[in-house]
Parts: sequence; C-alpha cells; structure tokens
Amino acid sequence: MFQNICPLFEEKRVLKKEMLENLRDYPRDLFDIQYREYSDGILAGCRLEADGAGIVVQPGILRHKGILYVLKDAYRIPCKADGKLIYLKVRFMDKAIGSGQEEYLSQVYADDAVPDSDSEMELGRFKLQPGARLRTEYTDYYDFATEFDTVGRIHVPYAAPGGSSIWPFILQRYAAALAETATQNPWDCAFCLNSLQMEEAMPYREIRAYLNARLGQSEEYTNEQIYTALRSILQEAEGKKERPGKRTDRPQGMLML
Repeated sequence: MFQNICPLFEEKRVLKKEMLENLRDYPRDLFDIQYREYSDGILAGCRLEADGAGIVVQPGILRHKGILYVLKDAYRIPCKADGKLIYLKVRFMDKAIGSGQEEYLSQVYADDAVPDSDSEMELGRFKLQPGARLRTEYTDYYDFATEFDTVGRIHVPYAAPGGSSIWPFILQRYAAALAETATQNPWDCAFCLNSLQMEEAMPYREIRAYLNARLGQSEEYTNEQIYTALRSILQEAEGKKERPGKRTDRPQGMLML
C-alpha cells in the first residue's frame, strides 16, 4: 500500500534503528522510482569549462547500470596539447564493501583510448594543438563539430527514458537556429518548441520520430547521426548546400585576361 512515514526526533525519545533507516532509504527510493526507466548517461549537471590547459568538470549526476554516481565538487583534469584525439571519461569501479557501507566509486581522467562502454562513460573529446587554448563555448550549431581545440560533446550519452539521448544544449541551439529561418514545416515548429522548453535530455524516441517523419525514412540513430541529420535539415532551411568551411572538389573557374 502507499505510505509516507516521517520519523519524529523529540527530546528524551529513544532513537530507533527504523528511524535512521527511513532517513537513509527515503531519498534513495525517490531517485530509484523517478529514474527507473532512464538509460545510462548524464542525468544532471557535468558542465565542462576550459581552464587554461585543462578541463574542469562541474558537479553533476551520472547513471551507470542503474546506479547513481554524484560529483559534489568541481574536478579539474590537465590536458596535453599534442594534437591527438583525447577522450575525457569516467571509469566505474566494482562495488566495494567499506566500513558499514557499500561503495560505488569512479575515476575521472583523460587519455587517447576509446571508452569501454561496459565500464566507462565519455564526457567529451578534443584535439588540442600545441600553443592553442581549449574552449568549451560554441559560436553556432555547426561549431559543435569543430575538430581542433574545441571540446566535442556530440557523442556524450545523456540519460533519458527508453534510451540514451544527445546533449540538450545541442538541440536548443539547433531549435534556435531553425526558428530564425522562419520555417513553416509543422514538424520543425513542433520540435523547436519542444526542444527550447525542455530542461532535461529529450527522450531518444521523440528525436527519432521527428527525424524519420522529417526525412521520410525509418531509421535508428547514434548521437553522431542525430547531429548530422539535424545539420542537414538546418542547412536546407538556411538554403545552404555545404557546411561552412567544407572543401569542394569542383573545378574552379578560370579568369581570362
């Protein structure tokens, strides 16, 4: 049956084991019920900031194999400027039994090895060139895919109902850019309004439904494919044929004097 038990701590009252268990279990039960249908990924926070030659991971919550991991304080990771593709990630440790408690611990670090999806989670990736400064801010939607000196978060999984999703900020920038084109497509209008008002990650099934309806197909998408498909729609709405800065193999015209 449904119930709500609140322990009362009164003067000269015996402190019972059940009272402490209630305090321990209540917040955990709330989180478990609220996010039971969510996938693994970033649940909240984990914003990244460039700090000279390093990255600062701001406080946040991750979900991995049904367990919530909380980062209470900002954590700084130094970064090497060697032009290699580096992955910023979290490695989850095996459960350990401490002094009267179960411990689910993790390690935040960066290296050039592709994250192991079974025991690791990506928080971002970058290629920092010698003498350059790393950045975590983006000028427009297309800037999310910049290869060098920019932290990329397209591949980062975000926890959402039914399956992992893409970074909400990517969808918000897409929606803002698409709205400026004054698109009249009903699918675009509905998706833009939904993206701009969501605080958490949009469920993957909603993104897939929009892309399949908009592109007239029936496909499954990775985060990278979601980004690419949205970029194509935005380019079409803006009247562009190519992404800014993309090289072409078409022959150039000859100037006759």
